[in-house]
Amino acid sequence: MSTESNKAVVQRFREALDAGDLDGAFAVFAPNAVVHMGSAPEPLSMEGFKQMGQLLLGAFTGSTSTVEDMIAEGDKVVSRLTFRGAHTGDLMGIPPTGKSVAMSEIIIDRLADGQIIESWRLFDQMAMMQQLGLIPAPEQS
Repeated sequence: MSTESNKAVVQRFREALDAGDLDGAFAVFAPNAVVHMGSAPEPLSMEGFKQMGQLLLGAFTGSTSTVEDMIAEGDKVVSRLTFRGAHTGDLMGIPPTGKSVAMSEIIIDRLADGQIIESWRLFDQMAMMQQLGLIPAPEQS
């Protein structure tokens, strides 16, 4: 597969997720794909990753991700995104705050045969918690 084809697969995931279509989003992943989430001590299975996706879509209604950069080389695609959403649902025991968040994400996806087989995902959890008012933001000088 070409780097442009790989980028298109990654973009299909993003578009389906933004549309709230979890089945369509996860269809681009191989059934045995491995997902490394930044702070998680162990990689997630596809089932665990799907549960995480359901949790985030339920907690942040109307969420969207803007692709700021997408770079492909070989079998990898790197995406720099800005996630935006309103916290209107439960987030791992955190009741809805009604506040909007905008946070950065960096994702590296590895593909084979037109599917994502491994993914490394980092997002700015600190910024999210600050924007939700759960931890204080650093003072500006």
